[in-house]
Amino acid sequence: MEDKSQAILAVDFGGTRIRSAVVTVDGAIHGQNFEATPKTGGVDVLDALITSITKTLATSDQINVSAIGLAAPGPLDSDRGIILKAPNISDLENTPIAEPLSDTFGMPVYLGNDANLAALAEHSYGIGQGIDNMVYMTVSTGIGGGIISNGKLLEGSGGNAGEIGQMTVDLNDRIYSSGNIGTVEGQSSGDWMARYAEEQLQNGMTSSLMEPYSKNRALTGLDVVTAYKNNDYLAKQTWNRSLAGLGAGIVSFVHVLDPELVIIGGGITSIGDQLFKPLRQYVNTYAMPGFREKVKLEPWSLGEQVGILGAAVWARYKIKLLN
Repeated sequence: MEDKSQAILAVDFGGTRIRSAVVTVDGAIHGQNFEATPKTGGVDVLDALITSITKTLATSDQINVSAIGLAAPGPLDSDRGIILKAPNISDLENTPIAEPLSDTFGMPVYLGNDANLAALAEHSYGIGQGIDNMVYMTVSTGIGGGIISNGKLLEGSGGNAGEIGQMTVDLNDRIYSSGNIGTVEGQSSGDWMARYAEEQLQNGMTSSLMEPYSKNRALTGLDVVTAYKNNDYLAKQTWNRSLAGLGAGIVSFVHVLDPELVIIGGGITSIGDQLFKPLRQYVNTYAMPGFREKVKLEPWSLGEQVGILGAAVWARYKIKLLN
């Protein structure tokens, strides 16, 4: 049996998928398993987590696992292991996660905000290695962030620091589901881009997006991006609105935190220069001298493994802190 006392059973879950794997201290990933996140939410999500972890342990039984690290959507209470509210998963409000998993598997469970843990992963294994001041942003169904300040994760009082998606960038915009006005997430996330385009179609705007909308009675962020690449007017309008919200959020973080690096993660990074070129121009235009010259804006380097690796780093950090 391979004796890896710091091997961690790492779990990354969100509104669509649960991913689990055993991660050894060198960052190697073993026995990776995928389960769909139940649409019903609540206790079914906990059952799906247990199923995923059980399968991963069964396929990695030659490695000793010391703890479970869990990357989850916030806001949450990491100290108590409770998800306070998962915006993209139904019936997960004030829900204990760490304790029932610990009782089931007989090992400590450490819960952390998924975007914060992604920042840890990039800082430990990815493009952020050796950089003491950096920001990680995930742009997907929602938008989250994590901050490394002076070489350490900035947690805040409850482990939820870095919620860039909830920053207000347009006071003339609507109130979104989080209860905040004109947020970065409301203008720039995949879900809200799709909703904005849907509203324009409902108001009579002509667009090639009417085809997928008529077929599915809903749009996705991918629909908008695909139409944008095909020069659709509504998609371009929606995309430019998204870039403006995202750029304003990044510039605000740059001014507050003075980072050397801003990393953007999520499926949206596959767009490449169509995303990064205008965002870099935005930062160069609106960030003040002394900030814009040194900050770099780059895509994630760890891809879809960033959550798994972050959960493992988080668990090791907590074990070290408690011992």
